[in-house]
Amino acid sequence: MKQKLLALVCALALVVSLAGCVISTPDTVGSLGDYEISSGLYLLAQYDAYQKAADLASSDQDAANVKAFLKQTITVDSDSGETATVSDYVARKTLENLQTYAATELRFDELGGQLTAEEEQQADSYAQQLMDQYGDTYKANGIGLETVQHFERILLKSNDLLTLVYGNGGETPVSDADLTEHLENNMVELAYYVIPLYNTSTYAFADDDQKAQMLTLAQQAATAVNLASNESASEQVSALNAAAQAALPDIYAVLGSTPSDTNVQTELLGASTLDSTFTQDGAADTIRSLAYGQAAAVQYSSYAMMLALRLDPLAVASLDDLRDQVITDMKTSELKTALSDSGASLENHLDTSAMNKLPMTKIVNK
Repeated sequence: MKQKLLALVCALALVVSLAGCVISTPDTVGSLGDYEISSGLYLLAQYDAYQKAADLASSDQDAANVKAFLKQTITVDSDSGETATVSDYVARKTLENLQTYAATELRFDELGGQLTAEEEQQADSYAQQLMDQYGDTYKANGIGLETVQHFERILLKSNDLLTLVYGNGGETPVSDADLTEHLENNMVELAYYVIPLYNTSTYAFADDDQKAQMLTLAQQAATAVNLASNESASEQVSALNAAAQAALPDIYAVLGSTPSDTNVQTELLGASTLDSTFTQDGAADTIRSLAYGQAAAVQYSSYAMMLALRLDPLAVASLDDLRDQVITDMKTSELKTALSDSGASLENHLDTSAMNKLPMTKIVNK
């Protein structure tokens, strides 16, 4: 009889324990306005906030040691010198993330947005790729495929909002005149060749003298383009192609390489993309200063240089063809600020007790 009672007590204890596990992981953590926040989305927002904090860690701080790092102080604004404890920073950024998610979804619904079947498939595909790459880390942090799919849909809705707000027929459409002005003054259409600053077979990097020699040869090719009298965009690209084909074998030969891909590429770059691509001192300014039809050679990163020709973007494509890209470059920052402000104004109905069951101390940062 005692053994039976003991077995019954143990069974009851197991049931209580299992029930406790279920209770300790809430389905939601409340809402912001009318937007309900799932626990998975909360954990994703919190994990993203922690990664932002980790990016701000100093060389002597170990973000992999989560509990210790949360107690430490980081500089959150290099210009002002503002600092914060990591735990406070993560809490603030988590809330800001959630507010942006909520504002994006609510604004999208307000404007009658609807993701297409193709967009939903794209979101699912991106989510699966992320899980294939980082699934172990996501799962360790309580983030499943469904949550990542949800997040990818939010990103697509944010992108679609640019058209719903600023596009033709949108809430506050940008005029063609304003789009053209932004396109001509803030964006750069390039035809270019990328030249690696390393031997493409041995991956041995060029030394300073070799870089200088390669850049001189590329600049001579740019000069040949600039001396040619070419009016149309196609003529300008042809001149670039001819100069590049003549110069590239000698440029690659400096490092004992041979050109493997000598096809000209074209791309329309926005202001932020230009700065993030041309990271070497003065490189972005050199590209910006080019007139239409003018070429230059620059070292644009630590591992590559570029022979580039600036083109008139409206000689390559129509404004309608470029509209979405120009709106994205012109209005993304404005939309982001609007969504941030809108999210911050939402009534906060987040459940503290539910969030406390998903503490940042349980973050796994491999």
